Amino acid sequence: MININLPNTKNLVLELRDSWLTIWFNRPEKRNALSDDLIDEVKLTLSSIEQDSSIRGIIFRGKGGIFCAGADLKNIKEITASENKSHSLAFKTSKKIGSLFEQISKTPQITVSVVEGAALAGAFGIACTSDFVISMSDSKYALTETRLGLTPAQIAPYVLKRLGFSQGKKLLLLGTMFNGQEGFEIGMVDYLAHNDKDINKYIINIKNNVNKCAPHAISLTKRVIAAGEEINLDKAAELFSKSINSNEGRDGLASFFEKRKPFWNNNNK
Repeated sequence: MININLPNTKNLVLELRDSWLTIWFNRPEKRNALSDDLIDEVKLTLSSIEQDSSIRGIIFRGKGGIFCAGADLKNIKEITASENKSHSLAFKTSKKIGSLFEQISKTPQITVSVVEGAALAGAFGIACTSDFVISMSDSKYALTETRLGLTPAQIAPYVLKRLGFSQGKKLLLLGTMFNGQEGFEIGMVDYLAHNDKDINKYIINIKNNVNKCAPHAISLTKRVIAAGEEINLDKAAELFSKSINSNEGRDGLASFFEKRKPFWNNNNK
């Protein structure tokens, strides 16, 4: 067990095992809705491990058989009930959820969302910002904002990046619901599960493959992927130079020529 100081949380259950942190949303009576406190706790947890390369990955899950139903209705009611402060409250609420999406997308470790039950609205955004999505075939997905007279402004960039312009536009504008099977077909879901055994199998598979890769190399590669077409020749060359001249790069190449495992993969078969 790794000795890491994780924050105390009321709305999350944190499980650290074999260098992987599982963040459980723990408000099942509210369908794990994204309250201000829950968002703050997720952000604090991610910040606490951001620089710790001993944490190889982060898994997001929901207690009570549901991933997350999106925004907390209490927050929405507070905005609509406050005539004088409605703009400032709405602005603050939007920036908070947007900052969560941004933080997850920039997390140096591998991130995995395990979707059971439903991933609606803001939860859809969390799934889109994760590196991989494992989903039950009957889980429900929807960006419900436009059907409520709202715009999914903070979620849209991540939806478009994950699903492409045409498919993303359709979901953002129409708010149609689809299940995990359909999500797998359009590229929203990476691993399709039909039962708990499947979920565990895919989690183990992802862990085993990630653990074979160097932590810093994964972090740099995530930055390259995030930059996409915007990355230029000099920036790409700089990132490659950092990787090959790092301890990981030197030992990784040496281990290849010496026919042994690199130092970060000594504990894996």
